[in-house]
Amino acid sequence: MRFGVLLVLGFATGLAVFGTTCLRAEQMAWTVDSYPSNYPGQPDTVILAYGIPDTDAVAFEAICGGPDGATPRVVLWYDTVDLAEDQDVSLVLSVGDVTEETVASVYGKYAEVGVSGLEITLVTSAPIWQAMSNGGVLTYRVPDGQEQTLQLDGAASALREFTQSCNSAVAPSTADQPTAVDAIRAKPASVSADTPRLESVSCSEFGKIKSERSEKTVKITFVNRSDGYRGVVWIDVEGLPIDNTGLNQGEKALVPTFQSHAWMITDGPGNCIEMVLAGDDDGIFEIEAPSPVLGEDSD
Repeated sequence: MRFGVLLVLGFATGLAVFGTTCLRAEQMAWTVDSYPSNYPGQPDTVILAYGIPDTDAVAFEAICGGPDGATPRVVLWYDTVDLAEDQDVSLVLSVGDVTEETVASVYGKYAEVGVSGLEITLVTSAPIWQAMSNGGVLTYRVPDGQEQTLQLDGAASALREFTQSCNSAVAPSTADQPTAVDAIRAKPASVSADTPRLESVSCSEFGKIKSERSEKTVKITFVNRSDGYRGVVWIDVEGLPIDNTGLNQGEKALVPTFQSHAWMITDGPGNCIEMVLAGDDDGIFEIEAPSPVLGEDSD
């Protein structure tokens, strides 16, 4: 059985290409795209990108809406060869006289798909957004690292559309079904060694188990120790799969959920690999099962 996994990361383009491709500024453009949310009650996902349109060459990408909510998550291409996955580094962004210093996480260093570089969250009220709208050049750097520059010519309308869309994003409604399935893909806070490890449930139970209504919120830290990309899919109170997020090999995500809610782990094409039930308290689920071996007649 297959389930199509529609992820925010699926909209992202590969920043690694940018680092190995000789690009001219006149080829690059600032664009905004929006995609309907895959979960009822969530606002549309909006993506601001700077790169060559219709290619995988992207130097800057910001995402808000959907599971990301109103605060943009920004990934800037950067050569991370001397940095470790999930490493926190100081990042300084500047446009003219406006400077923003923040903590960034190395993101997607070993990604087979998706973005690779430095990830930050940057509220739309940060002065750097307005400075970018005024044109000029965006520069960013880490300590002892090479400074990168992005041209801001023609960025004003795209930046304005993006920040306005983010400001109108609202949290998902829980009036009809009590869910909180927005994954925090930035580096999660450290997890205590005492945090319970959750046990895997066989995919043969799909269709038999579903999320039970609950008032108690808990969190699951999903850690991908498997042989490749894994989708993380919520099973709703009707037993239907709802795509939530995805993890490349070695990545982890902190996912808010509810006690006794059911989750399914899939491979890239959407095949169920294993399942897990949220416990009475916060827990860790280490994704280790290999991808299924499918025959030629598999659906």
